[in-house]
Amino acid sequence: MEKNISDKIPAVLQQARKLAGYDLLTIGKNAIYGCFDVIQIAIEAAVASSSIEATAKSANADTIFYHLSKLSVENTENMLKVHVAMMVRHLKRRFGDRKFAVAIDYTDEMFYGDKETQGVVGTKNKNGSNYAFKYMTVNIVTAGCRFFLFSYPIFARGDNWFYIEKALDSLEELEIKTYVLLLDKEFNESGTLELLDARNYKYVIPADQDSKFERWKKAAEMLPAIIRGWKIADAETTLVLLEEDGHVYGYLTNLPEKFYRGDAYVLSELYSKRWGIETAHRVEDDFRIYTTTKNGFVRYFFFVISVLIYNLWVWVNLNFGAEPHARITVEELKQLLTKGFEDFWRWLSSPERWLSLHSFGNSKGAQFACFWLPAKSAGSIGALP
Repeated sequence: MEKNISDKIPAVLQQARKLAGYDLLTIGKNAIYGCFDVIQIAIEAAVASSSIEATAKSANADTIFYHLSKLSVENTENMLKVHVAMMVRHLKRRFGDRKFAVAIDYTDEMFYGDKETQGVVGTKNKNGSNYAFKYMTVNIVTAGCRFFLFSYPIFARGDNWFYIEKALDSLEELEIKTYVLLLDKEFNESGTLELLDARNYKYVIPADQDSKFERWKKAAEMLPAIIRGWKIADAETTLVLLEEDGHVYGYLTNLPEKFYRGDAYVLSELYSKRWGIETAHRVEDDFRIYTTTKNGFVRYFFFVISVLIYNLWVWVNLNFGAEPHARITVEELKQLLTKGFEDFWRWLSSPERWLSLHSFGNSKGAQFACFWLPAKSAGSIGALP
């Protein structure tokens, strides 16, 4: 590896070790495998874009899934919050007290089994399926910082306000300041709009092009047009009609009118930031753990692991990649983590080799092993013998 990449090894492995060292589950002290091992094996599978079965080196995959079957949504949600909070502190040092554009969206993990499986919901057809495990995601979409802040599984459709409330709670817990929320049209309903107004969040949401929209489009004498007092059930907002290449579309917004009165197309430019979340998901897909499990809690855990490793990639480049040539690619991050895993497992297979060294800093390999010693050794294969 080039020097500018190898210099990042300690920081990258230290962050990954913090994730592996999280106290995710209660596992008996006499168990062969501890939490550290369960999470580390999941990280390895994510880095390899593979499965638990293919990457578990010393642990039995059935045992790993046995422990993961004890998961609740709260276990994984709390792990996500803890590790995002640690990295957000770094973001704030980098960006100061600035406000961010934040996108809230749903993402699908298509499912091809029994549609009655717990946690599977209906969705738009994709790759031959109308069903998926679905997750809400909350992302900063500022250029150069497309960062996952929160995710939550969708176990039932139609409760958008509940998921938006979870998203807003997460933003406030992290003390993330926003100047606008960019939401998909799926959130275009009264409960969500009333909640956003009540909690004083500004938003831009694409308007549904339903019969009411068509009537107002035809009635507009010229475009762009601002339609104040637009009603959706009990909620009131503003509809802004725009036209591009003969196509008329619109946005719902509660931004101050002075922001867009002079040039309403600024709303399109603002909403285009939301596509940053699509880019983030494409990169995050490189860290997906392949699985056939029908357990929605385990799948949520796997999704969160991929999100947190994606965040690690963003964090590394924010902290070390001020110059374009110093940024690392996803593949280079995978190389760093894979090298760390290889040296860790080598240490496990012959610990006397490492213990014979005068200090862990005497070789690069020993340095890897040091970073991968688990925080709690009892009941873990990573413990010193």
